[in-house]
Amino acid sequence: MRLFLIYFMGIFSFPSFASGIDYFTFSYENDAFYRDDGGYSNGVVVSWGYYDVEALNEESMPTWLANLNQYLYLPYLEDRNYAISYSFGQFIQTAVDFEDENLIEEDAPYAGLLAWKVNVVAAGEDVSDDLSLTLGIVGPASGAEYVQKSIHALIGSKEPMGWDHQLSNEVVFRVEAKRLWRSLVVPLGETEADIVTGVNAGVGNLLSDANVGISFRWGQQLQSSFSSSSPFVVQKMNGLAPSPKGWYIFANLSGSYVLNDIFINGNTFEDSHSVALTHWQAGVAIGAQLNISQWNFIYSMIYTTDQYETQTEDTRFGTLSVTYNF
Repeated sequence: MRLFLIYFMGIFSFPSFASGIDYFTFSYENDAFYRDDGGYSNGVVVSWGYYDVEALNEESMPTWLANLNQYLYLPYLEDRNYAISYSFGQFIQTAVDFEDENLIEEDAPYAGLLAWKVNVVAAGEDVSDDLSLTLGIVGPASGAEYVQKSIHALIGSKEPMGWDHQLSNEVVFRVEAKRLWRSLVVPLGETEADIVTGVNAGVGNLLSDANVGISFRWGQQLQSSFSSSSPFVVQKMNGLAPSPKGWYIFANLSGSYVLNDIFINGNTFEDSHSVALTHWQAGVAIGAQLNISQWNFIYSMIYTTDQYETQTEDTRFGTLSVTYNF
């Protein structure tokens, strides 16, 4: 097992075990922050990365990523600083009434996702570009049923009963590009305010969508945290990245057109439970980022419009990320 983990991390994450990472993050998403359960229920992600990377080559990333990167546009952007992060996470979605063992046709499918993601950032003074790749699997192989039932048994909560209707095993991917702009910087004594706008789009059998967003921020050292901020409502491996400096509070508003979402549409290549996707979606998020010594904390509360036509409850959940900077 140990040799397998070393091999896995060498291929998918670390270019060299001699090069220390700059930070490690644990992120947790759950509708329990709203005292709800059911629907999009839980997400757990661990991330690690490098803040300052001189060049996008084999010294800074695995060989296969470096070879792929030479055909992309990020290395050729002028006056940019590079950063790389890797994430590994699990996500769980159940029916709203998860005690019902029967198939609830009007609810989104039972689904689990186990996924890995690499994200490369090329940040300038007032503009930042990201490229990311997500690889994973949905279905029983994700381990979502076992994890949820085990946690519910441990805390004495009610047992989820509808996992017999979950999606079948399917390998999933998503490729995503994002650009951010920073504007309207207003000094306010020892603090400042700014606006971050952005567009992003992704394609894959996991999720294909296009988004626009705007974020209003107030705090300190906003320039240093610009490229790690997000004007979008975050969900499923799209969490906010940490910044080792400053603090700020934020309010985000974003709109999306979703072409396909395996958590709503069901399996791509075989029959499974599904519901009718709502293509036009919007969301809001409010939260704060705080740095104390080598620790970074990000907390946000998220609300989105309906994701499918027969949805009976709002999509709302909270996220908490804790980062240690080495």
